[in-house]
Amino acid sequence: MNGRTLRRAASAAIAATTVVLGTTAIAYAEPEPAPKTPVEVGIDNLTEAADDNAEAVAAVQSTAKTAQLITAARLGNVAFAPFAYQAPTIGCGHNMPFTMTVASAVSGGTPDSLGTAPGSLRFQAVTAHSGMPLASGLSVVWLNVNNGRSGINALDDISEYNLPSLSKTVESGAGTVIASLWGTIDYPGARCLVTPTVGLFTVPDLPVEPQVEAPGAPPVENAPAPAGTNDTGSNTPPA
Repeated sequence: MNGRTLRRAASAAIAATTVVLGTTAIAYAEPEPAPKTPVEVGIDNLTEAADDNAEAVAAVQSTAKTAQLITAARLGNVAFAPFAYQAPTIGCGHNMPFTMTVASAVSGGTPDSLGTAPGSLRFQAVTAHSGMPLASGLSVVWLNVNNGRSGINALDDISEYNLPSLSKTVESGAGTVIASLWGTIDYPGARCLVTPTVGLFTVPDLPVEPQVEAPGAPPVENAPAPAGTNDTGSNTPPA
């Protein structure tokens, strides 16, 4: 084998190695992204729903940070029956222009559910102000970190007196739910501005309905033998 042949063989080997390495680099340059977790999917949905509403965007960001912390710490079955802290409220109250608003949530399917259906969560708020509310501008951002369900809902339920009840029931499903509540409440002669507050709630699993077995057919009793018949089983006539 002469020098020219050796050079050709070396060039071919280098070219083949380059092709192999290039193919390997291409194969591993763009690994498939990992599927999003339910929390990430829920945050994406909330971000899209908030759109360009500055208050909703701020509430979504606060909820997302809390959700990430809860997920990282693996906290479960932890709940504040009211929200974590009372919300400072401006523009109304007994000592105007400042008061506090207490927000809470009730899980369905519990002894204190107040008629809330299992798998759902009822948010409500009460402001320390006299009189009946005339209009509700309250909203809640919520995210279930277990199943990814989420929503931005107005607390627009109406009471039996056709007035705002400052409440809303959402179909969250079972799991740990993080929520942020904020907005306004109109009273006669005053508007309350409720600053955001954050809460963490646990919705229990749906109850399992017991399986009831179908009743079986009643046992069939043997009919009595007719009178005068020989029930001894013998065919021999009497002597």
